[in-house]
Amino acid sequence: MSGMTLTFRGDAGTIVDMSALLPDRLAGLTAVEVAGLPLPCGGGVATVGGMFEVSAGDAAEGLLIRPGQAVLHRVGAGMASGRILVEGDAGSHAGAGMSGGLLRITGNAGDALGGALPGLPSGMRGGLISVGGSAGDRVAERMRRGIVVVDGVVGAYAAGFMVAGTLAAGGGCGPHPGFGMRRGTLLLGQPQDTVPQGFADGGTRDWLFLHLLRRALEGTGSWFERAGTTRAHRFIGDLAEGGHGEILAMA
Repeated sequence: MSGMTLTFRGDAGTIVDMSALLPDRLAGLTAVEVAGLPLPCGGGVATVGGMFEVSAGDAAEGLLIRPGQAVLHRVGAGMASGRILVEGDAGSHAGAGMSGGLLRITGNAGDALGGALPGLPSGMRGGLISVGGSAGDRVAERMRRGIVVVDGVVGAYAAGFMVAGTLAAGGGCGPHPGFGMRRGTLLLGQPQDTVPQGFADGGTRDWLFLHLLRRALEGTGSWFERAGTTRAHRFIGDLAEGGHGEILAMA
C-alpha cells in the first residue's frame, strides 16, 4: 500500500481520537505538516508527531495506521473518500457516519462500528468497512447505506435501527439482532436456531442477489467472498417498524 503511514510510538493504553485524520483532509500535506497537527488523546491534546512516527507519502493514496498498544477511537469516522488500513485493532466508532471510501481493519473493532456518532441521528451512509476479527455491540446502528463485513462475531443489537445497507457477520451475532430495523440486510454466516424477536420466519432458499454482494466484496478477503453458497434462512422484520428489513442466516 502506497501513501502515508502512521506508527504509534507512545505509551500502551493511550486513548486517541483519530477522527481528524482522514485521507481527503490530509491529501497534499507533507509528513512534517501532518506531524504538527493537533490530536485529542488521553484527556488532553498532543501533536500527531508526538504520538506517531509519520512516514512520507500522500494520504490521497491511502493511510496506513499501525496502532501498536494504543486505543484508537473513531478511526475513519466521517470519511467520504480514500482508503484507511489499520494493521491491528481499532476502538469504538470506527467508520461511524462515513459516506464513502474503504476502511479495512485487520484485527478487532470496538462498539458502534459503522454506527452513529454521539448526538447524530444517522450512522454509515456509504462506503465499505471490512474487519478481519470481531466487533462489539451496535455494529451498523442507524446505518443508511454501504456495506460492513466482519469475519468474526458482532455483539448485541447488530443492525439496530438500520434504515438501509448491509451488515455481514461471519461468526454470527449477539442478542437482539435487527432491533428497530426498518430496511436493509443483516447477513449471518452461522445458522439462527430461533426466530429473532420481532421477526417472522420467511423460509430458506437461494438468494441470487448475494452474488452481487460477493462481487462487491472482491479483493477484501472477507468470509463471504469465500463462502460457497447463497442459500440462507430469511427472517423478516422488525415487524414493529413495518417488516421491510431482513436477517439472512446461511443454511
